[in-house]
Amino acid sequence: MRKSFYQFMKEKSIRYYTECEDIGQDFFTSPELDSIFGYAIGEWILKLIGDYRNPAILELGAGRGTLAYDILSFLKTNHPSFFERVRYFIYDFSPKLRERQRQTLKVFEDKVDWVDELPSFSGLVLSNEFFDCFPVRLIKDGKELYLEDGKEVWLPVEDERVKEYINRLNLKDSSVVYEVCLDCVEFLQKLSKNLKEGYILTVDYGYLQQPFGGTVMGYKGHRIVKNLYSEEVFDITASVNFRALMEYGKDFGLDVIFFKNQRDFLLLSEVFKRELKNLTERQEPGNIERLSRIKTMLISMGERFKVLLQRKCSA
Repeated sequence: MRKSFYQFMKEKSIRYYTECEDIGQDFFTSPELDSIFGYAIGEWILKLIGDYRNPAILELGAGRGTLAYDILSFLKTNHPSFFERVRYFIYDFSPKLRERQRQTLKVFEDKVDWVDELPSFSGLVLSNEFFDCFPVRLIKDGKELYLEDGKEVWLPVEDERVKEYINRLNLKDSSVVYEVCLDCVEFLQKLSKNLKEGYILTVDYGYLQQPFGGTVMGYKGHRIVKNLYSEEVFDITASVNFRALMEYGKDFGLDVIFFKNQRDFLLLSEVFKRELKNLTERQEPGNIERLSRIKTMLISMGERFKVLLQRKCSA
């Protein structure tokens, strides 16, 4: 039976997030390292939409609910008037992860709503390691990768949307296997359509120029899966092409405010720098452990992870 790599990756991803009991068993994200990440995001949210009359936050793929918990905790403690006005939406299709999020966010149950469809609102869309889950098409020299009985087969590209994507982003090196994510573009368009006014904040591992060796990877138990085509259940991802999000975002009315490394983004946060300074000055065992996790956030993840802020103005 023949199927495109895109279809294979899509089925693999859906199976993983449907069956996954806890994403933390296979990979960790910045919010899981320390609450300081969520506090910094909370500070940015206040800066960007603090003066909105009826502000809302929409988090895409909320994992364990840790980031939402830290953001809401920060806002409730430090900015209670804004906390009272804001609504928090979570868009996540995994039933098991939704249940985990409900447990984590029980103290905020009157503030958080889970949605099956993207709501129409003004405020901020928060995406932390969400776009990397979308399946990609693998394209090389005008041909697309298919799988047939476990073997790789390259066939001429037929989808005109793929051809347009390749031409628009000038993906012309015949020696490179390009990762084309039309689903990312389509989802970004839906987000922009539903966002009446506000911002889209995207945090993910990604690039402006695709690495020569490709980025599709499988992870299980915090280890790289050697056989990507195996039948076992594991997380499969591809790094995000941020240039595509920015280029197509212009079509959807999204202006780029900034594009930064995660390290530079975090170090613009006053609450992040203040907490980091306090931890450095007090050499207690717990503080040293936290500093180690924050160092991971800033150094090993700080360069690889990117932050894109886009703005949608009211019509």
